[in-house]
Amino acid sequence: MIRDTLDIYNRNLVNIIIVSCILVIPVTIFLLLAGQYMYELNIEQPYIPIFFFVILNFTVLFPPFFFITWHDLNDQSYQWSAMFKAFINNFGYIFIFTLIFYILSVYGSFLLLIPTFIGLSMILLMPLFIQKESVRDSLRSAWKVVKEENIFILIDLLIIVSLNVFVWSGALYIVQGFENNLFFYIILRSLINALLFPFIYIYLTIKYQQD
Repeated sequence: MIRDTLDIYNRNLVNIIIVSCILVIPVTIFLLLAGQYMYELNIEQPYIPIFFFVILNFTVLFPPFFFITWHDLNDQSYQWSAMFKAFINNFGYIFIFTLIFYILSVYGSFLLLIPTFIGLSMILLMPLFIQKESVRDSLRSAWKVVKEENIFILIDLLIIVSLNVFVWSGALYIVQGFENNLFFYIILRSLINALLFPFIYIYLTIKYQQD
């Protein structure tokens, strides 16, 4: 699985770099600034919208890399402009369902965490089925994977979170001796996302996309 991920990454390296520079870094910067703005508003429980922006940052950038991986797995050629169309065409779809399942996850945390797991799993899987003919088909396919692969999804969720925390902590340790401001840390986070996200997207597509 890891080897296949690296192979696809290497075969599509140029396009991945293009998407990372034009989409991943700017979108990450924008959403992190949005999260900082929410924090400065001094609203009650600011972490709820902040975490939403963090999760949205991950999900909304998934379609272009799913597009790359899906075409590579099916030995189909594509134009680089189609990657950006995948982002634009699916932005509203991903935003709405990320919001719906995020709300389920937040308020489900009071019910033994089961709705939280379901919500996070659906958030993770929904972008993998954007090519379905209808929203109902996408939901049905994602839910089928949740039922069949729930333990592995939980493990992958933990790995993704742990990997991000580990890399972020390592980066902070390296730069701790320098004088840095908020914008520096936002740029650093966006560069880390540009490095990590494509690997995660490709891995998830290989593992859970069933068509």
